[in-house]
Amino acid sequence: GVEVEPVIASLLCSAIISDTLMFRSPTCTPLDERSARKLAEIAGIDIEKLALEMFNAGSNLKGKTAEEICFLDFKQFTVNDINFGVGQISSMSAEELREIKTEVSAYLEQARKTQGLDMIFFMLTNIIEESTELLYYGSGAKEVIEKAFEDLPVNEVSCELKGVVSRKKQLIPAFMMALQNQ
Repeated sequence: GVEVEPVIASLLCSAIISDTLMFRSPTCTPLDERSARKLAEIAGIDIEKLALEMFNAGSNLKGKTAEEICFLDFKQFTVNDINFGVGQISSMSAEELREIKTEVSAYLEQARKTQGLDMIFFMLTNIIEESTELLYYGSGAKEVIEKAFEDLPVNEVSCELKGVVSRKKQLIPAFMMALQNQ
């Protein structure tokens, strides 16, 4: 029932789009989508166009080092004395994700050592395809993935997680269960 100025509506709509990966994240609620659509109407913006511009701008990592990319969105966890970290980059461009993969994969072992981690994971999340290529490094990392996501083909450096876009709601809970059941 509160009147919202178009500029404020635009900012609020942008925040919802960002947080919900344009309604694709499992954290998205029906209220999020209804609110964003109403705010977009007030602001006179096209949600899909705005989302594309936002995610392209947000994932523009040209000129950033592998270390900067790796730790842009990075969280550390401890389970049963096992320390691991998970970084994530989300993009609407498969090509950009391939470029990031090349740069970050070569750095993961150094990042693991620098942070004093047993294992390190890096999520390359494709917003359009609603999937994540998960890079990993460290003793036991492959086994954690295999336990967390049964019947998943895991190669020596990465695996494809179809339908997984949220570190908080999808990846970490599966990892926690796998590590607690070791």
